[in-house]
Amino acid sequence: MWSLSSSSSVERSRLGWWAYVLGLGLVLAFVVYSFVGTFVLGVFAYYAARPLYDRISRVTDSDGITAAATMLGFVLPVLALLVYAGVHTATSLQATLGSVPPPVQSLVTRFTGVQSMPQAQWETLSTLVTNPPQSLSLNQQSITSLVGRAASVLGTVLNGLLHLTLALAMGFYLLRDDDSIAAWFHSNVAERDSPTGQYAAAVDDDLESLYFGNVLFVATMAVIAAAVYLGTNAVAPSGLSVPMPLVLAVLSGVSSLIPLVVSKLVYVPITAYLAVSAVGTSPNHYLFVGGFFVVCLVVLDLLPQGVIQPYVTGRQLHPGLLLFAYILGPVVWGWYGFFLLPLVVVLVIEVVRVTFTDLVHGDSLTPKVESAASLGSSEPEVAGDGGSDGGDDADAASDVAGGEGQ
Repeated sequence: MWSLSSSSSVERSRLGWWAYVLGLGLVLAFVVYSFVGTFVLGVFAYYAARPLYDRISRVTDSDGITAAATMLGFVLPVLALLVYAGVHTATSLQATLGSVPPPVQSLVTRFTGVQSMPQAQWETLSTLVTNPPQSLSLNQQSITSLVGRAASVLGTVLNGLLHLTLALAMGFYLLRDDDSIAAWFHSNVAERDSPTGQYAAAVDDDLESLYFGNVLFVATMAVIAAAVYLGTNAVAPSGLSVPMPLVLAVLSGVSSLIPLVVSKLVYVPITAYLAVSAVGTSPNHYLFVGGFFVVCLVVLDLLPQGVIQPYVTGRQLHPGLLLFAYILGPVVWGWYGFFLLPLVVVLVIEVVRVTFTDLVHGDSLTPKVESAASLGSSEPEVAGDGGSDGGDDADAASDVAGGEGQ
């Protein structure tokens, strides 16, 4: 009777602990949901910086110093460049179109959560900054309205900086402690050669290929396109310059995600625009337009597909799925959808490749790729192929106990 009561008490205790763990999990899920943009940006920062971190760690002894150097020397400048490119694109559009059209304003509001400032207040702000004496003639109501709007914009900027700091901190700690986290996972949750362990490893490889390889390729293409367009304008005859070169360079980088099309989506319309502009001018202008097309074909099309893309991205995820993920993500969730929907796509792809067939047919789960082998960027190792990693897990597991002071 005593043993029965003791067994029942143990079961109640386990149920209580599971209920407690479930409650903590729900709280954690709510926190992640509330700051999902910061979370996915931190994941992006981690995977984008991990290859560089691995290289730097070969010449340093401190994981903390290596992680800090990687985040401050690589991730932060890249994010700053992305912000600058976005601001410059918006200002260039406004300068070219005279004002921001309502559809563009709604897109900016949807993607960033920032309300666009009316054109009259932009003019007032410009006067206040560039010509302070003239701003003294502004009536008090205009100044009060402008100050209120400026305070709102400042609050938005500070809020953005806070989330950026949290994301960088998350990336830093993931870089520093990822070996210990992986060792704990394989020791306590799923062994490396189990279906769950291989699924996690495949997702990990895909995310590195996605966030580092493809994003780096887009950034590389944007820089090359900017050099081509700005160089074209430097030598272009009068009336044949490329409009909004930096804006079109960013679009060229984004369009490089489209397989086979690459930058044709941008430089072909530019060539057509220049050809129309050359009508009725000197015949030499047609040679200039033809030369521009040849340069773009070689530098922005053939060279990237044949040399840059295989070197930068290595193994590829399915480009069509990524195209829809990059386009639909911001439409559904705003700015962080650019990082979140591709992550969801990777999770779905690896479920289809590793476990879905076994689940549908009621077979025992195995770590082997059962279907859609061409979708992912890597193939999980079958059981028994990961023996060489056992020492790494053992070494990293020892760090869980003794390396917390790093």
